Amino acid sequence: MIRNMHTLSYPEDIKEQYRYAIEKAREDRDRYFNWIKNEIETAIKLINKFDKIYVLGGLGSKLIKATPTFYNQFLATYIETGKEEIQEEELIQDDDEIEVLLEYAMSIATATPNANKNIIPTQNDIDEIHEQLSKIKVNINFWELSADNPVGGNEFDHWLRTNIMQDTINVRGDGYHTHIQEVYKEVFAPFDGFLQQYYGFNSSDIFNTILKLDSLVYSKIGNPLGATQSHKRLKEWMDEVGQETIMDTMMETGKHFIAQFAEANPDLHDPEAPENIIMHHLDNVESFNKIFWVIPKTDIEKLIFERLSIEFGTNEIFYQPPKFKAFPLNDTLTNLKPLIKEDNKYYHFSLNLAFRNIFKITEELIKSADTVYYENSFKGNSNSNSRDNYIEHKTKQQFERLIPTAKFYHSLEYSIVENGQNKKTELDILGVSDDTIYIIEVKAGELNTKHRRGAIKGLKDRLKETINEGSYQCHRALKYIQENDNPTFEYIEAGTKKTLIIDKTQIQSYFKISVTFEHFSSISANLKYLINSGVLSPDFKWTWIVSLYDLMIFADLIQSEAEFKEYLSNRIALYDRNDIQFSDEIDILGFYFQNHFPLGQEKEDEMMHIVNFKDEIEDYYTRTGVGMPFIDKPKKRND
Repeated sequence: MIRNMHTLSYPEDIKEQYRYAIEKAREDRDRYFNWIKNEIETAIKLINKFDKIYVLGGLGSKLIKATPTFYNQFLATYIETGKEEIQEEELIQDDDEIEVLLEYAMSIATATPNANKNIIPTQNDIDEIHEQLSKIKVNINFWELSADNPVGGNEFDHWLRTNIMQDTINVRGDGYHTHIQEVYKEVFAPFDGFLQQYYGFNSSDIFNTILKLDSLVYSKIGNPLGATQSHKRLKEWMDEVGQETIMDTMMETGKHFIAQFAEANPDLHDPEAPENIIMHHLDNVESFNKIFWVIPKTDIEKLIFERLSIEFGTNEIFYQPPKFKAFPLNDTLTNLKPLIKEDNKYYHFSLNLAFRNIFKITEELIKSADTVYYENSFKGNSNSNSRDNYIEHKTKQQFERLIPTAKFYHSLEYSIVENGQNKKTELDILGVSDDTIYIIEVKAGELNTKHRRGAIKGLKDRLKETINEGSYQCHRALKYIQENDNPTFEYIEAGTKKTLIIDKTQIQSYFKISVTFEHFSSISANLKYLINSGVLSPDFKWTWIVSLYDLMIFADLIQSEAEFKEYLSNRIALYDRNDIQFSDEIDILGFYFQNHFPLGQEKEDEMMHIVNFKDEIEDYYTRTGVGMPFIDKPKKRND
């Protein structure tokens, strides 16, 4: 029996068919593998059959239709009776796959030259390519699910490997736009001088250029949003050129100011009506070479465009190794080079790709310039402005926002006896309120490409370094506090060494929290699987493991310390239940906001899947993210 509370549930006959299909796939995986390879070859031929600018433009058009904007989000919230009069094409078109499929197509397309220029596909051709890529994605997922346990591993290792790989294939992005923007600017600002010295631009230039890309594309689309964006470009051009110069040109040449503007912005120029700005329909295939053409305006933008671009035929690595030619998890250059350059023109097909990878792009620029500087100054703890130190300070800042009633200390030292030896050890952050202690560790370790492809030994080692080590350090600090009458910590504040002695007489609650920079998603949410896989010690499981970006959501939305403690108490209790399945921390927060805690007694014949409870939270960040005002924050219901 499955309790339905925004849950995913399937009829038993569907489950049985699914299990049967998995078993059949396992019986002849070689045949299944070769079938997938043939399907990939079919996709390659379909893409290469046409001018790839138009193929990618067709998929990019589908992504635009499925992407939240101020315009379609406003229409979605329009509740007057006239809603029926809104044309369907003006509303957001649901397509959960298109972002992934477009990026897959970009990797395939850039692996070989654009050999069939000016052969323009029809909309049916583009739809066929979309369907073929979707078929490959679904079957790659299924093929991975049907794999045997890793060599020397168990079913929980298989779960771990499969979840990481499926997250990589299907899940895009670690946080909401506003939080990524905030963290990016703060992480890279200390390294602007380094970037300027080597490249002639800094992190702010990178951010502003990437942020501008979407606007350049939207400004050519024939709807109110496009008109707004093109008008914005017009105003920027007029401010840059100056009203006097524009008027002088009109008097001397007779050119209307719109014609002057279009000449300066050829992607907006309409040769048949030079005094008008051309606006394109997203279903007009022949216009895709104009819609997605983006032009750098300044010397700095030109430098950045060049660094972020790739040409057709230069992404050969995506076809390696030959056995796995063009498999979705192969190495690709498009993550770091999200623009495509052809005939000295730049194209921006995937609206989210550049922004989603902005951390990797900027880190790679630093690393390429000086590997030693990257390892010793950007990363690690030796430089006070390093990324790793920033993450710790940012975590402390978020807890101060989340629980203003508590005092938080960081970089603390304390003495313990371990294996009969006196030893000084550290704790990243300690929070103390009237009746509660918060013991917090911060881990900056990330998964690399091999981990995300399912290299199980390296993956488990990295999870031990982050999830297990952080949980252990919290456990060690709690044990020290509980076993000593006057637990004492030393820390530095304003250059002065200070001592903190914990008065335990009023303390009623202790919470262990491990904050990670990597968004481990379903992996960190299901600690029992990590225990059974040998990644996490069962002694440390009572630790709340949360990513920095998820923590920022809690700091935005939780109303009080009492509310946070209520959430944590119920949340951590889930680790000890066998009737709950979930894969996202924010789903659990939404579950809490809807007053579904506390749960009743566990029942052997019931299984609850906590999914889709984050919808209201997603809508809040989506709508505020596109600039909609007066959107109420989600909060815990009072009923």
